[in-house]
Parts: sequence; C-alpha cells; structure tokens
Amino acid sequence: MNACPVCGGKKFRFLFDKEGSGRKIFSLYKCAGCALELLRPFPSDAEIDGCYQGDYFTKRTDRGYDDYFSEKVRSEIERVFRLNLRDLDFDDYEKKLEKPFSLDIGCAAGYFVGYMHQRGWNSCGIEVSEPCVDFAKKNNLNVIKGDYLQTEFPYKFDLITMWATIEHLKNPDKFVEKIFHDLKPGGMLIVSTCRRGISFSKLFGKKWRFYNFPEHLCFFNSSNLKRLISERGFSVNKTVTYGSGIGKGRDVKKKIADFFAKRFFLGDMILLSAQKNLVPEELECLQKEGLKEFVVLSPKRN
Repeated sequence: MNACPVCGGKKFRFLFDKEGSGRKIFSLYKCAGCALELLRPFPSDAEIDGCYQGDYFTKRTDRGYDDYFSEKVRSEIERVFRLNLRDLDFDDYEKKLEKPFSLDIGCAAGYFVGYMHQRGWNSCGIEVSEPCVDFAKKNNLNVIKGDYLQTEFPYKFDLITMWATIEHLKNPDKFVEKIFHDLKPGGMLIVSTCRRGISFSKLFGKKWRFYNFPEHLCFFNSSNLKRLISERGFSVNKTVTYGSGIGKGRDVKKKIADFFAKRFFLGDMILLSAQKNLVPEELECLQKEGLKEFVVLSPKRN
C-alpha cells in the first residue's frame, strides 16, 4: 500500500467499511501522521475512470449529480464560483493582470472555463470524463480530455484551479508539484474540497454527504490541506469554509446552519488560495525584467 500523499507516513488507523459503487465494500483509514483520511487500498485506475463515463453526471444518486448539464445546475455552479472568488479577494489579484491565462483541472462540463472567459481570461480546462468534454466542446469551450499529470502545456498560467477535484485523486501531491511547475512566478492556485476535522461533518459519521466511495479517495482537514500545498512551494493566502449538509434547498434550517458554518469556520467544505513562491532562477529572471509580471499578495490567514 502507498504512503500518505501529504506527509509520507505509512501508519494508518482503520475507520470503517462502507458500500460504494457496484455494491463493493471500501475501507477508510486515517493517517497517523497528519490525519488525512483515505481509501486503502485505492481502487484501480480503470475502476475510477469508469465512475465518470456513465450516468454519474446525469442521474441523481448518492455519488452523482442530477443532470449536471442542465441550465439550472450551470447557473447554480456559477453562483458558487462568484461567491468563492469574492471570499478569496480574487479581484485584488485579477485586476493587476493583463491578458491572463487560467487552467481548471477536473473542469467537468467546463463551466468555470466559460465563466473565466466571460471575465476576459484566456481560459482552458482538462477533464477525464468523455461526456463532459463532449458537452464542453459543443459549447465552444477550450477543454481537452486527458490526464493532467501526462499533459504538457505550451505556456504558463496565472491561475490554476481545482474545484472539488483534489478529493478524487490518488496522488494529490504529484498534482500540486506539477501545478507549481505550470504556474507563472507568483501565480495563484485555488483549491476547494470537502473538509473533515472540526466541522459539521462530525455530526453525520459514516453517513456524511461526501463519503462517496470510490469517487472520493482522500478527505482533508484544514491543517493537512495547507501542509500539502505549503510544503510544495506555495504560500497560503486565505482559507474559508462553508456548507453544513443540514437542510435542503433554501429552507430556514439550512440557511441558519450554513451561516454558522461560514461565520465560525465550521463548514464541511474548505476553500483555499495560495501563491507560487519564487525559485532562484525565476527571481533572477524577474529582476532582470524589472518584476513586470510578478504580483505579490499579502498572506491572509484564517
């Protein structure tokens, strides 16, 4: 079995078994070193890829969406993007850039790609689901099908995002390392994912809404997510939590629980922005160019 992708530890404590796709039983463990929760052993690549090629995006289940390609879903997802970027003070970064480039990893139907294009960005995305890529291309979005770790890009990016993607990855450490390589000096990484630790997730036990196996492989808390990113060349700027999993739609109970989740850092979703630190050769190059493209953000730690 593989070592922990955050701390490299090899000691794990069994948490529980739970039935997943195809009525198969999966086992969840917790790393003794950093408290990352993860499936052990990981499902095969073929098993994971198969999750996203069928009705995962069109048929509502505990692990899938209710017609992800509908206008209603697109509108709601874009609303969340706007709120997330506002919470991260993204405008302060964006307004200092000229003709910026963005990449969305695990972009699904390309909604964030389209959203950033509307904001004036040169935006693109990469996705493993063929139905999603086909949908994105039909809507004239710059989305490719492929494995991010095996894909080389002809330019560096000002922004790379992983919206609810990192929990689907066997090797999030390798993704963060490649993102560091693919960003411009001072470029921004944004990550959102479901959150364990001191959050509303504690109320639900093994019935927590994000314990979807085998689609979700890794479950981070605030500390080990920051560690994963900061130990691989980034400075974390800001973290926000939101979401409670309590109530449905727009009922009062949900509104109250979601308010407390965000106000008191109890959300079972975490949102993080980080900036790529300069390596010596990049610093030397930028100094020669007069630091024209380097935007430094003051860390804001929550």
